[in-house]
Order: sequence, then C-alpha cells, then structure tokens
Amino acid sequence: MDVMSAAPVIEQLSRETGISTAAALFDKIPPHPVDPVLSPLFRRGGLPRGELVTVTGELSLSCGLATIAAATREQKWCAGIGLGEPSVSSIADLGVDLDHFVNLATPGEDWLRVASILIESFDIILVDPGFAPSASERARLLAKIRERRMSLISLRPLSGSTEQIEITDTRWSGAEHGHGRLQSCLVRARSQTGTHRFLLPGPSGTPARVPAGTLEVVADGGASKAPTTDLGTDPATDTDDDPRWSTITQLRQVISHVG
Repeated sequence: MDVMSAAPVIEQLSRETGISTAAALFDKIPPHPVDPVLSPLFRRGGLPRGELVTVTGELSLSCGLATIAAATREQKWCAGIGLGEPSVSSIADLGVDLDHFVNLATPGEDWLRVASILIESFDIILVDPGFAPSASERARLLAKIRERRMSLISLRPLSGSTEQIEITDTRWSGAEHGHGRLQSCLVRARSQTGTHRFLLPGPSGTPARVPAGTLEVVADGGASKAPTTDLGTDPATDTDDDPRWSTITQLRQVISHVG
C-alpha cells in the first residue's frame, strides 16, 4: 500500500477513538508550542493537536492559561469557556496575547454546545466543563476535535483525554512574617512524562524554572519550603503560627493571582 492509497485509511482511522496520535504522526503535524518551562510535561514537547488534554488540581486555571500563551503569541486563536471572569492583567501576566484570546461567560450547562461551535474556528479551547458529557456526546466531541486538528484543554477530568497533567502540590513565597507580597509559587505536577517542578507564576509572572538548591514541595506542611525573599523583616515578629495569617494569605492569593 503506497502513501496515496493509505490516505483514505488514515482519514478513517483518525475519526476512531484512540488513534488520533498515529494520524498526527503520519501527517507530521507538530504540536502547538508551549512555554519551554512547561514543555517537559507533554510527551511530544507541546500541546497535542486533535486531542483532549486535562489540567487539574490547584492553580489549574493558571497552568492552562500559561499552556496556551505561546500559541497565542504565534497568532493562534484561543477561547476560554466557563472560566468565570479572571483578571485581564493576570491573564496577560501569564504571557497570553490578549489579541488572540477570547473569554466567553458561558453558563455551565451550555459549555458543550458552545465548545462544539467554537471547535470549527478556534485552534485551542480552554474549558472548565459544567458537567461530564454522556458517552455519545463525548464521542462526538472527540471526533470533531480530531477532525479539526485543534486542541481542547479541560480543567476537570474527562474521559478520552490523551494526556493528563495534575498539579499535586503548591507553595507560595514572597510574603513572610506578615509583610511583603506574593512573588512566585513552587508547583509540583505529574503527567505521563513523570513528575516536574516549576514556578507558576515565576518572578516575572510567566512560568520559570526552579532555582538550583530549591527544596522540594511538602504536601503536609513539613519543614522543607521553597526559598523565600528576604524582605528585611524582624524574625521576632514571625506570625507563621498565627491562624489569622493563613486567612490573609488565602485572600491575597485570590486577589493577586488567577487560579
């Protein structure tokens, strides 16, 4: 069977569940670019086209926006569905080109209908689905994703995803002893390629590599912590054990950062 006679077969196989990756490799379609810091999370080094990807856990919205940022800067059109109303400045801080990103205030019950329409004209869709689709609805959605060779990122687990990124731990730094402001967050994420650490946001807002010598994130709040910035505070005023400080920190995260 030569290449020409194989083309119809490949086209038919591309519409079948679980064979989209083989079709993409045959057509040599490269994945959408992602930030170099996030590239190791993906098996092919970028956001796969024609496939569904899930990004879940704390800061999943920030991670999803950071994932699409490089594509928007290459003039790929991206849409957000069901994301609420995140701060425009925070979206831009993550590296997203706002000229190529559209955020739709969509009721949760309408996400699937809206996504099915936008698949026809957008390169990437980032969605927080309001409900899990039925088996038949999911099959139709995946078929359209494969046919259009676009990428759909879900911020909740969905069956049929080919790559799953789960943020398992986070630790903020930059506001110690009740003073200063949050500057970065050390993230640990798990995907098919292994466990990875990075800063999201980094000091400049976009993802950044973890500085050498940074200790591991500890989920149970143990002694290992991310390095922090010396803000000239008095150690005698340490308020880490004050329960009110935990509430203040959470409020600052909500006000200052997306996700």
